[in-house]
Amino acid sequence: MKKYLFFLLIPYFVLAQNTNDYIRSSIHLHLIDDFEFENGDYVLKSYQKFYNFHFPENYNNHSIDVNKVTLDNWKLTEKELVANNMKRSGLFEGLENSLNEKTSGFIDLRTDPALVKLKLDKFISEKKIAHKLVKKWFNIKDDGLFNTSYITMKTIENETAKSAALNTAQDLETDVTNRLISNTFVVFTKLKYIKNEVLAEAVRKLALSKIKKMKEGILKELAVGSAEALYLTMKDGYSVIADAWLYQLEWSQANLEDLTSTFDLVDGFTKINFEKFDKINFNLKFLSNDKAMTLLAISDKKETEINQEDVYDTSTIKSMNQVLFELQKDNDVFKPLFPLRDGFAIASGTKEGLTGGEIFDVLEIKAGEYVSIGTMKIDKNRLWNNSFEPGKDIKPDFTYFKKGKKKFVPGIHYVRFKK
Repeated sequence: MKKYLFFLLIPYFVLAQNTNDYIRSSIHLHLIDDFEFENGDYVLKSYQKFYNFHFPENYNNHSIDVNKVTLDNWKLTEKELVANNMKRSGLFEGLENSLNEKTSGFIDLRTDPALVKLKLDKFISEKKIAHKLVKKWFNIKDDGLFNTSYITMKTIENETAKSAALNTAQDLETDVTNRLISNTFVVFTKLKYIKNEVLAEAVRKLALSKIKKMKEGILKELAVGSAEALYLTMKDGYSVIADAWLYQLEWSQANLEDLTSTFDLVDGFTKINFEKFDKINFNLKFLSNDKAMTLLAISDKKETEINQEDVYDTSTIKSMNQVLFELQKDNDVFKPLFPLRDGFAIASGTKEGLTGGEIFDVLEIKAGEYVSIGTMKIDKNRLWNNSFEPGKDIKPDFTYFKKGKKKFVPGIHYVRFKK
């Protein structure tokens, strides 16, 4: 096989200029386009605002040209269902039985996440989403020409001088490139916007149906009272439910070698042979499914006094940020790394899901790997409120830890959410 030396010929002095930078994962946000419900157009517009103006700052935007999927277009055959041993999860089954046609907009909470994942897997495979992600990394054009300018740019932005200094020039061709590409993620998100009264009434009916079986007496009366009180507490306002499925691009030195095997010399130019390229088994690995719900408790009286568009924007943007945080909690590999700032602080806040009291690992680089040397806890009294609110001017600031140690050095060490 021909050898092609073309990866990341980056001078060390360039990398050394970026001592405040750090490795950032790349993310492609993919919308499950299912807005056939009341006011669905508003939710779609709010999502687009999130994508265009509030994209998560702790990730590189690795968007590809395919960014929406309609699940109804990806039917599963009986054979596919049987092969994957599909069974209903039973989640929210009681709620499903208590809902009628008027509340069918609540269908998202009744959708089996495993069934959605199976449809997404089919979509990913047939649309070759992994191949499209790789194409972006190597800036592959329709005529087969490619270059590494995108990889070079992201490496300069992300790779610290400390870790790069441990590598030889040969390592820069492989280790840095492979680590950078392997930290590529896709988040598929399904959104639903409902009036809280829909959920409240469903919960109330379900509770009363259970209470009905109780013996008459004070306990039954108290249970009825509690169910009615819960309904009154829940019924005002709105909710946005964000359901997300996280995938990671599988990438290693073997994948890099597979890619180089597709190079052909055509008229003096090295080009990708797409017939070979399409046969490579680039793959997206499923990591987890998480859900986040943002409640906006707005009374009927107040509802007439507010800007409806602001309600959609606020709840949608908060739900998107929250579901990303839920995915981070369940997947260490998806957690962003933050450089430790002066005063034991980080450039993260309520928008990224922090509420105060969270514990972060303090990391240092040893032999090219991040190793924990201790922990610190977020000070809830010094929390940066950077959450989106209509008309709010968010000024740059930091969130501070309660206390640090002398061995934790700002500008040298990093922090990563632990629990």
